[in-house]
Amino acid sequence: MTSAGVAEYNVLYGASVKAIDEAAIRAGTPSEELMESAGAGAAAWIIEHRAAARVVVLAGPGGNGGDALVVARHLHGAGYDVRSFVVGGIDRLRGSSRAVLRKWTAAGGHVQSLDEGGLGLLESEIREAELVVDGLFGIGVTRPLEGPFLDVVNLVNAATVHTVALDLPSGVPADTGTLLGESIRADATLAMAFLKPAHLLFPARGRCGDIVVTPVAYPADLAREIVPWARVVTPWGVRRRLPERRPDGHKGTFGRVLVVAGSCGMTGAAILCCRGALRSGAGLVSLAGPASLHPIFEASLPEVLTHPLPDCNGRLTAESADALMPLLQQADVVILGPGLSRGEEIGTVVERAVDRYAGPMVLDADALNALAGRKHLLVSLRGRAVLTPHPGEHARLSGGAGPDRLQLVSEAQAFAAQHGVVLVLKGRPTAIGHPTGDIYLNPTGNTGLATGGSGDVLAGMVGGLAAGGASLEDAAIAAVYIHGHAADVYARDRAPRAMIPSDLIDLLPSVFREIERWT
Repeated sequence: MTSAGVAEYNVLYGASVKAIDEAAIRAGTPSEELMESAGAGAAAWIIEHRAAARVVVLAGPGGNGGDALVVARHLHGAGYDVRSFVVGGIDRLRGSSRAVLRKWTAAGGHVQSLDEGGLGLLESEIREAELVVDGLFGIGVTRPLEGPFLDVVNLVNAATVHTVALDLPSGVPADTGTLLGESIRADATLAMAFLKPAHLLFPARGRCGDIVVTPVAYPADLAREIVPWARVVTPWGVRRRLPERRPDGHKGTFGRVLVVAGSCGMTGAAILCCRGALRSGAGLVSLAGPASLHPIFEASLPEVLTHPLPDCNGRLTAESADALMPLLQQADVVILGPGLSRGEEIGTVVERAVDRYAGPMVLDADALNALAGRKHLLVSLRGRAVLTPHPGEHARLSGGAGPDRLQLVSEAQAFAAQHGVVLVLKGRPTAIGHPTGDIYLNPTGNTGLATGGSGDVLAGMVGGLAAGGASLEDAAIAAVYIHGHAADVYARDRAPRAMIPSDLIDLLPSVFREIERWT
């Protein structure tokens, strides 16, 4: 989902896209012109990225089929051998789709009508093809495919040919991550102008393959008025959110992070968090943790200042809260929670830290569990906190437990706006809710992140970027994207199942460099 000069993409429900189409037509852009623009944009991407001598184009009876016929014409003009099929029958084409069909046949296009029969011919053509373009259905799917459409989808899925879907894989509903039945299993999906929820939410996301946003020539003033359901940041957008590194800067310039973390059996959480903050550019990182674990922290973190706090059996006590106060006053950002463990005394430490420190905070793991029992603290966190729950922590904190990811994202959006915090709801996709009510869905990451400790690295990264000068919103968006992208870089030539959080940290220098070079 990348494009030079595009900082973020809008995510719209299908009904919103249809409303924009209608508004554009009312404003004077003919429907056929929009269709020509959508098809030309998709074809341009295919020509640049998919070399294929022979192509099968599948068109349905609606607007997506018209887009497909425009693609067929452009590919033919670029020298591809194109065979197109109108599934459901040519007689069902109407309006602009009928007009672009005439243009395609006038250009010498090979068109076959396929309704109840003709699968044998299609199967033969697919066997000879190097690419299939799926334009059967777009955003209008509301029920399972059946009849010749289902037959064609099953035929394509059974083949080994590379498949590119226009807007959405046929059979995938636009507005949720659910699946209604069988659908095209695409290798790439060209989202036209806007992303839709299905491009981000599983299991529908798994049918899309690689996702690319291609242009449609909507009027510029209309595009500026769009209010999206969500947004997705691009690498260029992440680059813009990274705090600048002054050439004459020093460790004070780049921020002081205090990490309050760790307990017996969970020293790794504190260590990973500190390393995540260091690798994200923090000028100085300090760790306040149980005194009895101090030798472990000192041996593992030579770059970190360690501050032993009163403990009992490797867990902070209520007395730790008083010892923590002077350290809080020296910090630019405080990260609270990784590996602290649970209990009343831990809750006291969390409560006093939140009450007495007025600066920006990142609350993770056990700090969130403590916060769930002390929700009055949310008032003092308004405007200065990033919360990073996984779904279980989110349920304890908010009382919400949506039945699917779409509902969870909506709950995160509402919680962030209600309490004036940045909420990072971890998962696929991770959702970042802003106090303004905006929500960002992160496009990066894979199953390699589904292991203990990766969230501790993320908390450290958020704190490190915030200490360096990023706003809490920007720090959260950039950290989540880069954290996931590091996992994707790892997976380029290694199995995600083998990845451990330390691998993420080791990849951060090269991943940050890649993002910094994005223009």
